[in-house]
Amino acid sequence: MIVNDRTIAPPIHDPDLDRRVKDAGASKTVYALVTPETEAAKNFILGNAVDGPDAARRHHLEQFRDAWTGKQYASHEAFIERWMAWAAPVVAIDAGGFAWRYPTAGGSEALFHVIAAYGNRARGERFNPEVHVLAGEYEGYKAYAEACGIAVVEHPRADWRTIGRTLPATALFCLSQPSAIDGNMWPEANEFLSLLAAASEQPRVLLDVTYVGSIAETPSVRIAADSPSVQSLAFSLSKPFGVYYDRIGGVLCRKAMPSLFGNQWFKNLTSLQLGTALLDRHDVFDLPRRYKSVQREAAARIGHRLGLKLSTSDVSVLAQAEAHATTDRELAAFLRRPVGDTNASLRLCLTPTMAEMIDTAGPIATPGATP
Repeated sequence: MIVNDRTIAPPIHDPDLDRRVKDAGASKTVYALVTPETEAAKNFILGNAVDGPDAARRHHLEQFRDAWTGKQYASHEAFIERWMAWAAPVVAIDAGGFAWRYPTAGGSEALFHVIAAYGNRARGERFNPEVHVLAGEYEGYKAYAEACGIAVVEHPRADWRTIGRTLPATALFCLSQPSAIDGNMWPEANEFLSLLAAASEQPRVLLDVTYVGSIAETPSVRIAADSPSVQSLAFSLSKPFGVYYDRIGGVLCRKAMPSLFGNQWFKNLTSLQLGTALLDRHDVFDLPRRYKSVQREAAARIGHRLGLKLSTSDVSVLAQAEAHATTDRELAAFLRRPVGDTNASLRLCLTPTMAEMIDTAGPIATPGATP
């Protein structure tokens, strides 16, 4: 008997096209951009331990001590409160309506737990669960739902009015804003949430705002996270601050999420400390505004290499091209979102080139070493 025998999964992307795009300094997958500001915040909180701990290092170490006092409980509460204030220029949040708040390992843990809890509720209440998404949305919604044995229904975004009026009362709708489809603020998102609220008293939207902090301009209207249709609000600092592997995020819920109850203790204090420092050091528009010119130049360089006329997306590490911007059908099909829609725009990530431009690609140089 062979234990843990697993078939080799096929590559997520066409390897040849994936290499071609990466050779041009871009990627199909969205990667977080590590900036000098990211690393400066880490230096700020970690301090110096070479000749004994300085004040910053002592503070960092002391937060792990005396767990029996319960003092660590306050760290995630303070972080989530700070995030809500930080995000307020972009996201309208009814703080009183989301009494249950949990720290999570980035946005992915939050998304999975909300989807899994929905599946559990369906089994308890004996209805057939369905996760609904817009075609071309973040792939994780579908992956998590299918892993939980939940059917996934995809809709063209152009049909949002019909969806808003006819979505089954027991369905869960997963929506990102700014949108993962094209990296832009979706202008109809708030009206869509209003339609869902009018059609049912049951909150049934998992609203994913993980790109908040990645747009440079104040939106014409704030994201309506206070809509009665929103049951859970997931956020992350991964993309806004380039801290993907630090896993800093959270979820705000209208009802208790028992599977996340333990996170009040089982949490990463270093990540919460880093997240709070980043929120304190940079407002919600600061970094995308600082790197707007880098984004534009990266889009120009990559577009030239691929033979595409790229325009920058609202999200600071993304760019897009019109549906028929190239005669290279294979490249267009590879970058198109949603897949298979020949009228959909092409989207790619600029992070590899932007990292080269701001000198955060490759290993950190050793002082005094020969280049």
